[in-house]
Amino acid sequence: MNPVFWHCPLCNESLTLVERTWVCANRHSFDRAKEGYVNLLLVNRKHSADPGDNKAMLDSRRYFLQQGFYAPLAMALGAAIREHFPDTEQALTLLDAGCGEGYYLNQLVQSLGANVQGYGTDISRAAMRLAAKQYPALAFAVASSFELPLADASVDVLVRVFAPAAEAEIVRVLKPGGLYLWAYPAAQHLFELRQLIYDAPQPHPVEELPPLDNMQECPPLAVSYPVTLPDQASIAALLHMTPYYWSASAEKQADCHHLASLDLTVDFAVRMMRKMIN
Repeated sequence: MNPVFWHCPLCNESLTLVERTWVCANRHSFDRAKEGYVNLLLVNRKHSADPGDNKAMLDSRRYFLQQGFYAPLAMALGAAIREHFPDTEQALTLLDAGCGEGYYLNQLVQSLGANVQGYGTDISRAAMRLAAKQYPALAFAVASSFELPLADASVDVLVRVFAPAAEAEIVRVLKPGGLYLWAYPAAQHLFELRQLIYDAPQPHPVEELPPLDNMQECPPLAVSYPVTLPDQASIAALLHMTPYYWSASAEKQADCHHLASLDLTVDFAVRMMRKMIN
């Protein structure tokens, strides 16, 4: 693992790992947690005492994702990355911004091979604790995707799955020729679950996506397929990991908890862009 990758959130100097502490030239220091992650989210940049997803939501997400229900999305992202970087001997730095408990980052690194170094950031300390403990070969930092603790032009591939981010930051940290993949829900994503939650469900709103400076659009990906959740545990995990849980009345939640199985439409869109080489 590259010993110098993270940058100091106070002064933007490179951080170097010395024993169990990340330190910069200006002697700012950040302890490496026992699970292996580092917390680079400054207290005065937090919007709450413990921002991001809590452990219960993350546990539900981990359970759901490890059943493989969204594995086709991870496979499609990996195939797209390899198409743009076909040389398997080329070393690549891959960042998952807003990586949650680390599922997609681990899937991508496993599929892309030994020459890919995987890094993940998330605003949730609970997420980074889970990710670092489960995937010790990857590097994780508590950090905001609106202020990434990374040098300019330091990332070959940046993946963003659902998570919010400042796209100017994404452009900043990508190397010239670097690839940006943003996966988000398309119109029919989980529509059957929406039917259970809302009296008048509507297709998922799809935003108009403005162009980004210094970025060239690549053909987008569509990842859409049917899936059956075969048991109540999977249905409950999905409900608890989505915003629909907070939208559902107690009666609607109870209806979901009585289902023995659930047929769903999985519908993702992936926007892909490559940073221009000036």
